[in-house]
Amino acid sequence: MHYGVPINFEGQISRIGTDYGSDRRVVRQAERPGGTPHFPPVFNGLDYLVSVVECLEADAPSPRDLKYAVLHLAAGVEVLLKARLQMEHWTLVFSHPGRAVRDEVENGTLTSCTPKEARERLESIVGIPVAKPDAEALDKLAKMRNALQHYGLVGQAANAQAIETLTAKVLGFLMPFLDDHVLGRLTEKEQVEVEHELVRIRSGLRDIQAYAVERLRALGPKLGPLRNRTLECPQCSQWAYVPSPTPVPDTHRPDRVYYVTTCYFCELQHVDSETAAFQYLVNHTVYEYRNAAGETVYPSRPFVCPQCATSSLAPRARLATDPDAEVDFCFRCAAPTLS
Repeated sequence: MHYGVPINFEGQISRIGTDYGSDRRVVRQAERPGGTPHFPPVFNGLDYLVSVVECLEADAPSPRDLKYAVLHLAAGVEVLLKARLQMEHWTLVFSHPGRAVRDEVENGTLTSCTPKEARERLESIVGIPVAKPDAEALDKLAKMRNALQHYGLVGQAANAQAIETLTAKVLGFLMPFLDDHVLGRLTEKEQVEVEHELVRIRSGLRDIQAYAVERLRALGPKLGPLRNRTLECPQCSQWAYVPSPTPVPDTHRPDRVYYVTTCYFCELQHVDSETAAFQYLVNHTVYEYRNAAGETVYPSRPFVCPQCATSSLAPRARLATDPDAEVDFCFRCAAPTLS
């Protein structure tokens, strides 16, 4: 993770699985030869999503890649929606909750609810809203999966662009759903167990063109009002890297606050403005400067902001409002510095 403190932000969860680096192709526990096939619900769902990403991240996925992307995405959605239901109460995953038997959950012999029923229960019982376009995409995915599983995919439904677009829409719903409603409910041990899966998924998603287009479209209403402090992300290179000027308290240490910078596209998050500024500095600016003696220097930390006096300033930054103009931008103030 990018942050090394046990922090739980008020009103949000701490994102996990966001440190891409060289860990992208690490051998996951599920891939190690001779291992035990241990797949608890959330881990199982994420493993399906790893397969989806691996099928789609090629420049031109093959028909077979698209087939298994649909099958595994549908399986992953179903498992993860039901995992959240089970977190609420174990009986909710049964087709008939009033007839639920605990042993049937433990040994996997239960007759569970359908994917549509799972979504409807999340809305009506758990209180998690699902927007109409997302519900329609989930239903369409379930129908496509049933066709592939039982009959095959032929005719007008066998359209590569349509399949890629649909999977992108579903992933656009599922990743925020995980961040907002599932991952924060895992134990610390469970978060460690799923870390590599999330690293693989988030790393792969940024390479899927259809997902990128759909994700940025969905983020438009959120990022629009923030354009005057939106920069290009040093990790995924999308214009979705947004510093916040509002301090966030550490719930474990009330005397400590954080100034958080988040990429709304890839979920990269830094909890201090100095780190956020430095990462931007070394990735998206001309990273060399002349000192007073005319010597070339490579700073080891951001520059000091004349307004807030913290080392949070990145010279030569570019903002979404005018990507061609260079400004001196402070990640603590979340604004260009005044001349």
